[in-house]
Amino acid sequence: MLLKFTFNTPIFPPIIIKTREVISVKLQVLGCAGGIGGLEKFTTCFLLDHDILIDAGSGLTKLSMDQLCAIDHIFISHSHLDHVFGLALLVDSVLGKRTTPITVHASEEVIATLNTHLFNWKIWPDFSVIPSPSNGILRWEIMPKMSTIEITGRFIQSHPVNHTVDAVGYWVHNHESGFLFTGDLSVTPELWAHFSKEKRLKQVFIDCSFPNSEIDIAFASKHYCPQTLLEDVRAMPLATKFAVTHLKPGQENLIMEQIQANSTHQFTALYSGAHFDF
Repeated sequence: MLLKFTFNTPIFPPIIIKTREVISVKLQVLGCAGGIGGLEKFTTCFLLDHDILIDAGSGLTKLSMDQLCAIDHIFISHSHLDHVFGLALLVDSVLGKRTTPITVHASEEVIATLNTHLFNWKIWPDFSVIPSPSNGILRWEIMPKMSTIEITGRFIQSHPVNHTVDAVGYWVHNHESGFLFTGDLSVTPELWAHFSKEKRLKQVFIDCSFPNSEIDIAFASKHYCPQTLLEDVRAMPLATKFAVTHLKPGQENLIMEQIQANSTHQFTALYSGAHFDF
């Protein structure tokens, strides 16, 4: 059955879709690379339980047809290619194999960008009107920043982050615990001021793309390097665990060495195939 969502604007309370609760949230990392040719082979895509994706990078290609057809919702952090190109392939593959559309949740700006530059009949067909204008396999749902959606006991809230394009991270939790997926970002002190007080936060999946020697490139492209990352999260509780994503190919070990040598927090490198329970 298709879940119905309502449009929300920032002047109204967050979106809450009340459904049944689940006991736990299971997360599988399908991809977390910052490019190709490095230690990790697949770009950003996380599978939440069996039916929700966070971002749609090349990690999505690891799923079987049955798994692809089970995806009902996708939450996109921003419009950069390494986070979205699997979406185009997904809707093409499941067309005719499911009776309800896949709902893609993102900011208004991200949706406009994808409509203009990807699903534009030149790069890829507009699957929001295929197989018919009233029955497209792809359904867009604008998700205002700081709004929350509940899907079967899983709460997903968007938080604005500092990147070169409109971007958000996602706070995902049940009633007991959860994780923060930052997406791509640079210095965003308000994000950490907010989550330093969140007692249910157990795990952070955080971007750190460049070593300290490339801090100028990190600033220009609005990604973290170890120095800026550690300065930003220093007020986070020491019990918070951090898993580093989006490491640039060929520099993974150097970046992690610089983080771990200078931090009192627990940082590990995220890897494709990792599983987490919340």
